[in-house]
Amino acid sequence: MAEGSRKTEREVKMLEDALKDMTVCMRIFSLTLRSLYVQHAVGTNEEPAREFRKLRDDTRNDAIVYHRYILPVSTKFVSSIREYFEYYDALNYEEWCEMLPDILQETKGYKELCDTVLQMHEDFLVPLKKRNDEVLLLVTKFEDLEAEYEKKKRELEERAQKNLDWAIFLSFVPYIGPMAAQVLGFLADLHMAKAVAEGQQAKIQEAASVAVSKALIPALKKFINGIEIAAGFFSTIEHELMSFENKAWNADDDPKKCHYMVMKTEAKDMKATCQTFYEVLPAVRTDFKAIPTEGTNENYAHEWLEKLKKTIREKCSVPGLAGKMLRDMKMRSRFEPSL
Repeated sequence: MAEGSRKTEREVKMLEDALKDMTVCMRIFSLTLRSLYVQHAVGTNEEPAREFRKLRDDTRNDAIVYHRYILPVSTKFVSSIREYFEYYDALNYEEWCEMLPDILQETKGYKELCDTVLQMHEDFLVPLKKRNDEVLLLVTKFEDLEAEYEKKKRELEERAQKNLDWAIFLSFVPYIGPMAAQVLGFLADLHMAKAVAEGQQAKIQEAASVAVSKALIPALKKFINGIEIAAGFFSTIEHELMSFENKAWNADDDPKKCHYMVMKTEAKDMKATCQTFYEVLPAVRTDFKAIPTEGTNENYAHEWLEKLKKTIREKCSVPGLAGKMLRDMKMRSRFEPSL
């Protein structure tokens, strides 16, 4: 296999692996946002918990923006990869050669799409990283709170055990015994239940912090890394296709034919990987829809919409691409008016 073909094969494998990671990261991203309002909800009145709820609700505004405007173009981004490999899967070599000028133009458009989606995600990451920095400061407060909770829990457990001892002792006292045992045994159960609640609250607070710093931000960063790999892939393919123009090679050593064969071989697996991404989208959308929308800052969402439109217009020079992306965003917000 020629060096050019090996490079193409490496690029395709990298893209396929990146798409697999992106599928997982997208679900982690949406599920973590959802879990901030369910499994990891912080319900105490301590100052760190109040501060976290403020940060969580600010992050909710970002989630609304992502669901409304960025997820549709991210879906289009994955769809473009599938469509691109369709050229190699559906066309024979002669047909592909005839369409090569059009395919080269499509490649340029897909590269611009990747660059635009990448810019949108990088801009979106900025406020999330700022909130993450604030969360990291809160983590130390949560750790202090956890120590307090654990101390309370130990005290309550000791009291529960003492009450239980008393109940056992008094159970031998005539007449008083049955009542004392019942009352003190009940108190022991109450103390133990409260001790468990104290311990659980400490763990919920810790989990709420970890959810943002250890799951939400890393998942989005890894998703962005996948977009970067896709942009690099289309850039490499664009240069390869340009090198094929107006050149002829021997039949035994034709880099154009080698390129086509490598891409055709990988096309079915790549399309299947894209399909896996599509299959997780309903669950992702369900996660976003489960996030409470009451109190959403609509001005914040509108400002983001205008910023994203500006990015699209600035990054897209291929005719028709900007219009398609803007229509995707508009159609999504029309079908989801509650967001």
